[in-house]
Amino acid sequence: MVRKEKYLYFYLLLFLLMTVGAFIWQMFFPNVAETFSVWRMSRGWQAEIALWNVGIDAGIIITLVKRNFEYAEILTLVSVVLCILLGGHHLIYALATTSGNTTLHWMGAIEVLFIGGGAGIASLIKSHCLKKQ
Repeated sequence: MVRKEKYLYFYLLLFLLMTVGAFIWQMFFPNVAETFSVWRMSRGWQAEIALWNVGIDAGIIITLVKRNFEYAEILTLVSVVLCILLGGHHLIYALATTSGNTTLHWMGAIEVLFIGGGAGIASLIKSHCLKKQ
């Protein structure tokens, strides 16, 4: 029998890799947002978002080390909601912008909405954690 927890743990590891990558560019290369998006650079906001990533990453690391299914359910749900909201926000900018560089918005839509959101929804379905107990 396949353990349903593996889907959540795999997704959380994927999300952890995505947020660690985002932390690196947001904290140390904040000009990427200015260069490849229609948003202006704000070193302060980029750093703040990077630190939010560290916060959720701490919870994910604890969950993966403890192998706690209940934590994994909650963090997966939170992460999927964030991916849908943030990736959807990027998609809106990618589709609606008529001038400027939208590379980062398309990358955000693909990585965050479609890969992060899609993989998260699949993991929630495969793990049966949304079913009433």
